[in-house]
Amino acid sequence: MYDTLGNNDALNSYNNYNRFNPMIGATYKITPEVNIYGSYAEANRAPTPLELACSDPTRPCLIDASLVADPPLKQVVSHTYEAGLRGSHANADQRVALTWSIGGFRAENFNDIINVASPIIGHSFFQNAGNTLRRGIEAAATLQWDRWKMYANCTWVDAIFLDPITLTSPFNPFADANGRIHVVPGDHIPSIPSYRLKVGAEYRVIDAWKVGAEVIAIGSQYLVGDESNLNPKVPAYWVANLNMSYQVTKYVEVFGLVRNLFNRHYYLQGTFFDTASFPFLNLTDPRTFFPGAPLAVYAGVRGKF
Repeated sequence: MYDTLGNNDALNSYNNYNRFNPMIGATYKITPEVNIYGSYAEANRAPTPLELACSDPTRPCLIDASLVADPPLKQVVSHTYEAGLRGSHANADQRVALTWSIGGFRAENFNDIINVASPIIGHSFFQNAGNTLRRGIEAAATLQWDRWKMYANCTWVDAIFLDPITLTSPFNPFADANGRIHVVPGDHIPSIPSYRLKVGAEYRVIDAWKVGAEVIAIGSQYLVGDESNLNPKVPAYWVANLNMSYQVTKYVEVFGLVRNLFNRHYYLQGTFFDTASFPFLNLTDPRTFFPGAPLAVYAGVRGKF
């Protein structure tokens, strides 16, 4: 990275990352319709230019409008284990077919990179946060029955810190006098819902016309800046959606979508802010939430050539 204006040589830097990433996997067919699988893989992620140029807590950045000269970050290295079962079943005429899978995963990140709030309002910086772990279970099933297609998939995730770490979170009500929070092993990583569930169905009225509906449920999550898990979580929520499509020709399709059919109010994420920045409002709760999209209806045409 170079300062093309030539005003500050401290902005110039060279960061080189390299790593050999092995992967191994195996599948065994228990029966003609059921198999078991397992794998192990390693991967790495080099810090982005934004992360590298905004990693000094004494000189935070106004993300992502300004960058300063900062110390280098370590690359993130992950070790992932996966194992599970998969199957498919169908009757003789293929009018009824079922596919399903269930598996578990464990992914440990070494030198994970997180974004941390700065005591300077509106600024933040990136830092390595030790090791983190994401483990969980994934399950999915799809049933084709004549003109019906029904599906369900669910993921449960437990994402935690593995190392003790002290972070800045100046507007967190549980921060100490210096605006710091103290994370211990086992604390959950914010902004990662505990589960995701999708259940839906489609019906082919005629060969060219399909209608469908689905329900999506998202589990609760901790607020960004609450890595020590002492504040109430962002509540779980669910929404219902509708969809329709009509294949006018081989190349043209019209479609309609309804998002959040029941116009439910929910929050996508949460964080903290400085209540003193709006003294005339007499605010006392520093939590702030990002609202989800309300009821929305879309219609359009898709074409391929």
